[in-house]
Amino acid sequence: MNTKKRSLNVVYQIYPRSFRDSNGDGVGDIPGVIEKIDYLKWLGVDTVWFNPFFTSPQKDLGYDISNFTDISPEYGTMGDFDLMLEELHRQGIKVILDLVLNHTSVEHPWFKESASSRDNPRREWYIWRDGKKPGGKKPPNNWRAATGGPAWKYFANTDQWVYFHFLPFEVDLNYRNLEVKNTMLNVMRFWLNKGVDGFRLDFLHAIYEDEELRNNPFSWRLFPSDKSVAMLFDSHKYDLNLPDTIAFARELREVVDEYQPRRFLVGEVFGDIEQTCQYCGPENTGLNMVFLFEFTSTAFKPRRYARIIRRIEECFPSPNTPTYVFSNHDRVRFITRLSNNEEKVKLAATMQMTLRGVPFIYYGEEIGIPNVNFKLKNSQDPIGKKYAWSPISQIPGVGFSLSRDGCRTPMQWTDGPNAGFCKDGVEPWLKISNSYRKKNVAAEMKMSHSLLNIYRSLIRLRKTVPAIAIGGFEFIDLSGQDKRCLAYRRYYEDNEIHVYLNFSRKKVKFTPVLPIGNYHILFSTRDRNNELSEDGKNIELGSYEGIVLDTVEGKESDL
Repeated sequence: MNTKKRSLNVVYQIYPRSFRDSNGDGVGDIPGVIEKIDYLKWLGVDTVWFNPFFTSPQKDLGYDISNFTDISPEYGTMGDFDLMLEELHRQGIKVILDLVLNHTSVEHPWFKESASSRDNPRREWYIWRDGKKPGGKKPPNNWRAATGGPAWKYFANTDQWVYFHFLPFEVDLNYRNLEVKNTMLNVMRFWLNKGVDGFRLDFLHAIYEDEELRNNPFSWRLFPSDKSVAMLFDSHKYDLNLPDTIAFARELREVVDEYQPRRFLVGEVFGDIEQTCQYCGPENTGLNMVFLFEFTSTAFKPRRYARIIRRIEECFPSPNTPTYVFSNHDRVRFITRLSNNEEKVKLAATMQMTLRGVPFIYYGEEIGIPNVNFKLKNSQDPIGKKYAWSPISQIPGVGFSLSRDGCRTPMQWTDGPNAGFCKDGVEPWLKISNSYRKKNVAAEMKMSHSLLNIYRSLIRLRKTVPAIAIGGFEFIDLSGQDKRCLAYRRYYEDNEIHVYLNFSRKKVKFTPVLPIGNYHILFSTRDRNNELSEDGKNIELGSYEGIVLDTVEGKESDL
């Protein structure tokens, strides 16, 4: 079978600080990742995305970068990185780095120079403006930061304000300055020359701002949403998703296209599906992929998922490739949103792994690590610290949390001390979920139908079945059962796969597209034999069961 048309099969996200501590300081590091490469190979993922481990004061735990071309000491050395890259490539696993193009730390030498005086050569590397009102004591405009409050910080030494979109110690670079743009493109080339396979582009939709810095129109929207960038009563019309930013995606693509073998760009961009698809450009000449966050926050109902998938298929036809993700380092963990129901997670994973597109797995998702609730006053996350006064820290059911600590807790490797993340007697940088005694890699490896082995089987399915790896997609009409179930077919040449998903706690029965004898079960979320039904005519699914069927009669599964 030839599946080379699909260069990314399954992406596994590693938050390095929480993956494995090798040196006993309680912080995960690059040598710790090297220790666990065999696990990644066993799981079957072919690509790893690393959250930032570049030099940083760590006020935003790595996203406040002070040197884009070196490794922060708590994570290791450049030699450690080179060894990790070599070992992952030796195992056939690609490496994607998290690249923060939008801003730098205030501790970056560039910003220190820029802030030193109005006539410094790097002054225009950032966005400085005079304030309003007598004495310039009011920000230049009404723009709001993504984390709340004015998006401007005043510097008395030069009597001007500097712009930041996220946090005040992360200041936005000025991409209308060609020196800045070329410097950051060369940062990309630095890592590409080392052999990395691509980048996840952080906060890309905020790269360009309106040249005139016009006030944003008012919006009635208070809370953030995956369907709109408007929030905190700010429409963000003039500071997010500008045409210049969408055009910049094509410039970024030109850089990675300088390299062979093929490299990749995955953009973190916010907005509705119809808007974010613009970043991929006509005929996929922009970003290779963007995260589709509307799918992430969809209610656990088949009709809701079907509507989102239809929109994604319409907006991302081939050669564009959709992405499917349930969790990441900024969001309440998926299993917590589903009230810790593993059967629901198994069903959702079956859907994620069999849709047309690239699935992203957040570390620990495959063993069901839940979100941990932290008191905001004890938060490591700067957003949690900012809102320490709030009586509410999270509302798991809707994925809302004022601290991202809860989804960043250490990986659970064993049921031993510190869950095998760090040595006994060492205090991990974040407390470990109390679930580790049952939910850990060592235990779940031994259980044939554990969540971990469900993920492993699904990943293997993607690798071995052409229709799932590179095939087309089409919904199957369930004739009135769409309130409970979702079904679709994947097809490639003479290979056709049917997927049936029961989102109900009750058993369901329905007539299949083809006679029962034309199907062979490739996969089920439940431990069942190869019989589809008792009557030999209808497909029967148990509570929250998902099955994948091969339509070639008599074909034996190699899973």
